[in-house]
This record gives sequence, C-alpha cells and structure tokens, in this order.
Amino acid sequence: MNDEIKDELRFHIEERIRQLVAQGMSPEEAGAEARRRFGDAERYAREIRRIERTIQSSSRRVGWGDSLRRELRHAARVLWRTPAFSLMAFLTLALGLAATTAIYTVVERVLLRPLPYPGPEELVAVQHPTSSPGTGESQWGIASVGYFHFRNARSLQDLGAYRTGSLAVSDPGRDAVEIRTAQATASVFTVLGGRAALGRVFNTEDDRPGLPWRDVVISYEFWQRYYGGDRGVIGRTIHTAAAPFTIIGVTQPGLTLPKPGPFASKADLAGFGVDLWLPLNLDPATRQNNHALYGVGRLTPGYSAEDAQRELAGMLAQFTTVYPEVYSQGFMRTYNFRVSVTPLLDDVLGSTVGTALWILFGAVGLVLLIACANVANLFLVRMEARRREAAIRGALGASRGRMAAHYLAESLLVSLAAGVAGVLLAKGSIAAILAVAPRSLPRLAGVELTWTAVAVAAGLSVLAGLAFGLLPLLRDRVDIETLRESARGLTTSRRRRFLRNGLVVSQVALALMLLAGAGLMIRSFLALHAVRPGLDPSGVVTLRVNLPYRTYETMTRAANFHRDLAERVRAIPGVAAVGATALLPLRDYGIGCAIVFRERRPYARGEATPCVSTVTTLPGFFQAMGIPVRGRAPEWSDVAGKTQAVVVTHALAERLWPGEDPIGKGIGLNGPDSEYWYRVVGVVPELRAHGLDQAPSEALFLPGTALIPGQESWGMLNYQELVIRVSRGSPLEVAGPVRDILRNMDSSVPIAEAVTMQAVVERSMSRTTFIMLLLGLAAGMALVLSAVGIYAVISYLVAQRRQEIGMRIALGAPVERVLGLVLGQTARLALAGVALGMLGVIAGTRLLRSLLFGVGPNDPLVLAAVPVVLLLLALLASYLPARRAAGVDPVEVLRG
Repeated sequence: MNDEIKDELRFHIEERIRQLVAQGMSPEEAGAEARRRFGDAERYAREIRRIERTIQSSSRRVGWGDSLRRELRHAARVLWRTPAFSLMAFLTLALGLAATTAIYTVVERVLLRPLPYPGPEELVAVQHPTSSPGTGESQWGIASVGYFHFRNARSLQDLGAYRTGSLAVSDPGRDAVEIRTAQATASVFTVLGGRAALGRVFNTEDDRPGLPWRDVVISYEFWQRYYGGDRGVIGRTIHTAAAPFTIIGVTQPGLTLPKPGPFASKADLAGFGVDLWLPLNLDPATRQNNHALYGVGRLTPGYSAEDAQRELAGMLAQFTTVYPEVYSQGFMRTYNFRVSVTPLLDDVLGSTVGTALWILFGAVGLVLLIACANVANLFLVRMEARRREAAIRGALGASRGRMAAHYLAESLLVSLAAGVAGVLLAKGSIAAILAVAPRSLPRLAGVELTWTAVAVAAGLSVLAGLAFGLLPLLRDRVDIETLRESARGLTTSRRRRFLRNGLVVSQVALALMLLAGAGLMIRSFLALHAVRPGLDPSGVVTLRVNLPYRTYETMTRAANFHRDLAERVRAIPGVAAVGATALLPLRDYGIGCAIVFRERRPYARGEATPCVSTVTTLPGFFQAMGIPVRGRAPEWSDVAGKTQAVVVTHALAERLWPGEDPIGKGIGLNGPDSEYWYRVVGVVPELRAHGLDQAPSEALFLPGTALIPGQESWGMLNYQELVIRVSRGSPLEVAGPVRDILRNMDSSVPIAEAVTMQAVVERSMSRTTFIMLLLGLAAGMALVLSAVGIYAVISYLVAQRRQEIGMRIALGAPVERVLGLVLGQTARLALAGVALGMLGVIAGTRLLRSLLFGVGPNDPLVLAAVPVVLLLLALLASYLPARRAAGVDPVEVLRG
C-alpha cells in the first residue's frame, strides 16, 4: 500500500474518531467504531490489519529496548522528512557539546588530573611568603639554611630543593645548543619518586658539600633527542659551557620538575622539563639569606599539609635565635617573613589558574544549558504540531511506554548524532584553545581529547536525549482533550505555554550572565591595553645570548664579546640600535630582588629597606628598547672606564630620595657602610616592567662591570638578552644575520630563538586576552542561541494566534497595534529573563574579581549596557514574526 493511500486512511480514521469523541464516546470505543466503519473497504483491509496488530501489541507489556529498536527506523524517516527541525536541533546541541567537551578536557588535564609522581597527594611545596610596603606580597624560595633546618620536621618524610637554569652544550662536531638544567639535591629524586631508565640517578654521595661537579644525569627525552637513544651514553663526556661532565644515568621517561625555580623566567612558568641534572652540593655551614631554591617535600604518613604548616611555622620562629647573623628580628618584621606549606598541585596551579578555568567551564556549561533550552523549545513546538498524530496513536491503543519509545527514538537520534559531532568539533577546538592559551598556564603540555572527555560528552548527549524525549509525556490527558477540542481548533495549554516561555526566560537570563562576564573582561582588556608600559615594543626583536663560562670567565671578557657583537649587528642594514639586558621587561621581572642602600643616608629605625629588581644592562639597551631616560644612559666608555654609572626608575628614586633629584646620588648593594657605590646618571620616568597590571617598577639598572674589585667572575654578563631595534621591515628579518654573526664569532655560543618585543607585550596580557576571548565566544554563542530561541517561540505564538490576529485586523486594529501585541509579548519574556539574569550577574561576577584590571565586578557601564543589548536583540529577533502577523489577510484567515 503506497504512502498516499496510507495518508488518506489515517485522515479518514482521524476525522471519524474526532467526530465520535466530540459526541461523548471514549477514545477506545471511537477507535473500535472507526475500524468497523472502514474495515469493509477492500483496499484498506491490509492497513486495517496492520493497525489491529499494532493495537494488540501495544496493549501487551513491551520492553523499552524492543520499543526503541522498532521506533528507530521510523524516527529516522520522520527526522529525514523534517530537515529544518532536525538540522537546527543537531547543530545547536553539537555546538554546545563541543564547547563543553573542549573546556572540560583542559580542566581535567590541568585541574583534576593528579601530578605525575607516585603518591602525589603527599607532595607539598615549602616556600617563604613575604610582604613589605615597597614590594607588596611575593613568594620567595627557601635558602640552604632553611633546607637543612626544615629537614628535621617530623611531618616531612623528606625535603628536596632545586634551582633551574640553562647551559650551552657544544660537543665536538655538533652545533651548540641551549639546554635546560636543574641543580638539585639527591633528595629531590627520593621525594618525586624519580628513577633511572639507564645507569643511576644521584645519591647522597654525589651531593656532598664542596664536591666539584663531575657527574650529571640526563633526561630520557634529551637522551633520545641529542644522542638518538644510544645505550652506550653512560660514561660518555658531555661538553657544556660550565665544564665537561660525565653522564652517569638517564632518567625515566616523563620525569619533570613541578615548576621552575624561584629565579626562573616568567616565560617558563608553565612547567620545566629538565635536560641535564646537576648535584646541588649544599653546605650546612653556609649562612646566606639567598632564597633561590624551590622546596618540595613528601609528608609523613598520618600528617597533613596543615600539620606540616604548623610545625614549620614553629621551627621558623627559632631562626632569629639559631641564625641571628642571617635572620634578624628587623628582617623578619620588615618583610613579614613567613613559611608556607601547600599541597604541590595547589602551588603549581597558583591562585588564579583554577578560578579562571572553572569560570570558563561554567561559562560553556551555561552555553550548553542555553542550547538545551533551545532544543527543548524546538521539541515542544514540534510536539504541538504533532498533537493530532499523538492523539490518534493514543486513541488507537498506544500505551505510554510505546509513546515514550517513539519520542525517545527521535530525541536520542538527534542528541547522539550531535554528541558525535560535538566530540569531533571539540578535538579541533582544543587545538584552537591551546593556540591562544597563555604560556604561563601550567600543565598544558600533552592536552588532548581523552576517553574521559568522550565519556562526559556521551553522558551529556544521552541525558539531553532522555530529557527531550520525555518532554511530551509531561502532560495529563492532553491527547483526549485535543480530540474533544477539534471543533474550535488546536490550542496550547497554559502548562505548555508556561514551560515554553520559561525556557525562553532562562535562555535570556543565562545569556545575560555570560554577556556581563564577557563585558567585564573586555573592559579589563581595554584598560590593560591602555596602560603605557614605558617602552616602545614596535620594531624590536630579542635573542638570548648564552656565553660559555669556561671561555668567558670574567665580566671583562664577556663585555668585550658583547661590545664586538653590538658593533657587528649595528652594521646590519636597517638596524637602528642594539643593546642587551639580563632581564626582559614584562617577562622576567619579579623573579628576584636585592636590598639597595643609599650613600651616607642609612635607613631610619622602622623604615622599610627596599628589595628591588636589579638588572644588569649593557650600553644601547634603553635606546633599543625605546625607554626614555632623563639625564643620560651609560655608554661603552663607562664600561671601559668603570665609572659605575647606573640608571634608576622614578619609582625607586621617589622611594629613596623623595622630592630630590637623584642624579649624582650614590646607591649600592653591599650595606650602608660599604666603600663602594654606584653613581646615578639617569632616571627612567615610568616603567611597568613587572606587568601592565602592576604599579610602576622600582628597579636599578647595573653596568656591565663589577662594583667590588676581585668580583670579576660573577658571570653577570654570560646570560644576556640581545635587544635590536630596526627602522624598517620586520624585526624578525635580522635574526638570520645575527645568528650568522654569532656563529662566526664563536661557534660554542648556542643559536638563540628570536622573539619580538611586541609578542612579549602580548604575552604579558595573555591571561586576560585568553579569558576574554573564550568568555566572549561563549557570550556570542549564547546571544545567537537566545535570538534563535526567541524567534522560534514568537513565530510559533504568531501561528497559534493567527485567527485571533486576523479577527483583530478585521475589526479595525491598526498594524502598529498588531506589531505592539507581538513585540509586547517578546518584551515581557525578555524583561523577565533580564530581571532573573541580573540576580545571577550580581552574584556571579564576583568570581571574576581576581581576574579583572581597572574595573569592578559590578561595573555600572556593563550592568547598564548588557540588559539593553539583550532587550534590543530580543525585539530584533521577534520583528520578523511581528511583521508576518501584521501582514495577515483577515479574509483568508476567516475563510479558513
């Protein structure tokens, strides 16, 4: 029997059942009478028998699985015949699931996955928080004094300490390369559970005080990369810039440090994969207040981080008695010197990473809710359009279980297909997220779509499918009423109108929250972007120059190399200025500080001694970096003549000599009674080298010479960032010629990576940019989905009220009133959503406080603009349905 005959039969049966029910007959009796009425027709006999079999089977108890299998093919045919509905529901849900799955993958990798060490819950970080009026709150590492003192704590099984850096490796016959190094106590391997894949790792005999460096351990990854996995590497000599070493072991694959040492560059905050391990050889007799070590400990079973915190705080109180020459009462008070013991994962993540990622996950969760509300509304509208079909199925004996199987088959087909597409989209989205993610975001290495994330996406798809499929069953005897109401046309019950309108209101409320969060981050980004850093990054490129210590063992030899290098680079066409610095602004500042003193003016009792950034720079740095200097900048003649000319920032000058001209003043690092002083020759008006969101920097720019005779071997110039300003073209174009110059001057100097200063500035704002982009994307998706949802609901309401609107027009209602009727309905829904959303905004945006700059969580501009934007969007979305309503032909409607 063809589809036309089937449709005709269904039409006649439907009409007859409606008539009989309207006359007071029950749906079951009406169905039986319809079968008798049409059963004698020979051409309908086959279809009647099929209907009878359907009614008989539906009267028996049928399992959900069997019902679903029978309905799947029918559901697929129905969805195929309604492409507009199917495609809209599929795409909406797929986008929501893709965003949620992608961000969950990042959250799971960064926040939820334990650290890659045995017993990660037992690991803690031991550091020294400090604060002072000049430096604010900062985190110092531990000193050798603290390392040996705290190892006696009962709450710690063991304590390790390390610092990180880099070295040049220049084996014969190979190009020089720069590798990452870690000087670590042997206990670091014990604490982290590090083992050797080949040979052995350090033991206490290798880590004895005063033992000269001779043995090293290399990482598995470096072994594969540099030596090609040669198992004969044990006992081989590796030639580094510091000294030749003998390789005694290769670590297990994947052994990394949880984070860089305290003096590491901010560019390395995302983690630290070590290439070369060196013993630290700490001496317990050393008494230095130099907090350059990162402490990592393992808790004793039965002790918590809070227990260790209390014990170590008590041990710290003994410092002024046991080590008075290092830790005086004045020092402890001035810097509010404390000790902190925190779970290692918490310390790796920092204070804001978890907050930022959970906020982003919550944002995409809201997008998924909006998408589900949108799809739910589509299913409700579709259900209204199919009420007559549902009523006939019920009248012919279909049970609630059979009806549930029918609707679930359709909804699960849509949601599971959307889930598959969402997973595929999430895989590509993760790559996009990693491309814009800040390099300082820890634990991003190796982020990829996992089976856990796929399972989450599958679970959400199934839940969504079940929810959409069960929506039509949330009604009481509606199908019988539908048939009884046939004389006056199909109308929507108040309950379903309330549900549909509630979904629209919730969409608007959730979109408002997302839009407010994105607005705050945009305002924060604009405020950050408007800050003047005190330098000009355009046309500037930097390259790291790592001179071997064995060849350039004094500052004089290193300075001569840098002067020759600067002259050769300056001869490259297009180069306008060349300089060098140990610390790059907006990247490396804040990783350490030194106490400075004024000549002939000791600090008064109770006056805070400033601990400021002390940066070794070479002539040409200020010109190349575009930093203005009042007075003058040091020249190479100052280096040759050892005039000890230095430059200070205005913020430091105001701290040391408030209201005075600092030019000519003496400043030093060796105490108030030192006979050696630098002389201030220039002042930088304002420089925000620590970060655009930080106060102007207090910094002292040191010359490339030793202040005290006999300290030429400090090595302060061996690690410098070459800074080059070009007058035309791309600054990266000079990187090749500079590398050629370095190779010709000394092939043992590793080839450096070129980075533009503009990229450094952008990376300093990367956290704000990252959150703004993702929140903005989530808000944009929410706006589009909300607009689509409002359009769909208003269009359906117009279709439902078509007769009423036609009657109004026939009775003389002007077009403006009809437009106002529809737009008023939209405005009421939007206003309800805005009111509900504002409550969420006021409560939710406080979570963004730690991520904002220059704007508060309840910024009036954002709170005023966001509701207006949503209201306008809602009215715009309903304008086309309103115009359609105003164009209704009353004659045609009344005739129908």
